[in-house]
Amino acid sequence: MKILKYARRKNRKIKFSEDKYIEKYYIQDGIAVIPLEIENEKELYMKHDYKQMELSDEVCAYIEEIAYMVPINTNINIEIHCPRLTKFKQEKVKKAIKNNFGIEIDDIDYDIRSQNKKSLVLLFFGLLLLFLNIIFDKDMGSILSNLLCVVWWVAIWDLIEIQIFDKTENIEKRLNYLQLYDSQITFVFNEDEEEKEEL
Repeated sequence: MKILKYARRKNRKIKFSEDKYIEKYYIQDGIAVIPLEIENEKELYMKHDYKQMELSDEVCAYIEEIAYMVPINTNINIEIHCPRLTKFKQEKVKKAIKNNFGIEIDDIDYDIRSQNKKSLVLLFFGLLLLFLNIIFDKDMGSILSNLLCVVWWVAIWDLIEIQIFDKTENIEKRLNYLQLYDSQITFVFNEDEEEKEEL
């Protein structure tokens, strides 16, 4: 009986749709709104960040997790619910968010440049070894020839893996971070929400 229940659960189709979920709970007038509630602006920053320049890992992870589900062509509004902040502090928060995702984009750009250089080296050695394998195939012993064949094949395979899988993943991440970097940042102050409730 337990086996039958397990089989039914395993084969059961899930009706949940991530797109519909995002559309229902996060998209407002064509813009994806990521609500972020804090009791104090210090919660936005790393615990020991004296200058309050780096966003906390928790805040970043939350924003990125929601943004990951948002379609790439949809604009994002990071809506911060918090106690009232001065204009100076609002600009500081906006700058910290932009800087955080700007740094992520810069890191990915560096990785992509490194992947391109590595790909060129692998392509050069792969083709060189393939060429040598073709030329000296008859003159070399079968063990050495097979070894050379394996080495050029591994080089070409690593090249394909970098270009198709690793680089594609980095490009997708870059687009997500760029979407967040270009996001609008708005503030909803707790007092304003209280006033609305009273009305």
